[in-house]
Amino acid sequence: MTSGPQNRRNHTRINLTGRTIVELGDRALRLSATLLDISLGGARLKIGDLADFSAQQIEVTFNGLRTIADIVWCRAGEIGLRFRETAADAKSAVTFFENVILCEYRSHAPTARAGQDTTAVHC
Repeated sequence: MTSGPQNRRNHTRINLTGRTIVELGDRALRLSATLLDISLGGARLKIGDLADFSAQQIEVTFNGLRTIADIVWCRAGEIGLRFRETAADAKSAVTFFENVILCEYRSHAPTARAGQDTTAVHC
């Protein structure tokens, strides 16, 4: 992680394999996106060629887990998300993050957290 004014992130980003697909939006707008990287504070997603993505916040769903995020930037077929920090939203964002990481790296670290039953996570 770099330091200095150009780095505004509070959390280290974890690069993902490109296999993790999430659903964005609600019933009015629903699309699939590929998670490129994730941290406890947000994520970068590939959304394809959406010319105008004007929403300011969006619902993100993975394996039935839902969290709300603010869209902080959109360019070149990608969007940057910041997970919301209110109590309920932060809890759902942490659960979302944990499940993405467990599914991405299950074969490398089947017991990511000591004492946690990872069989409850369905990837």
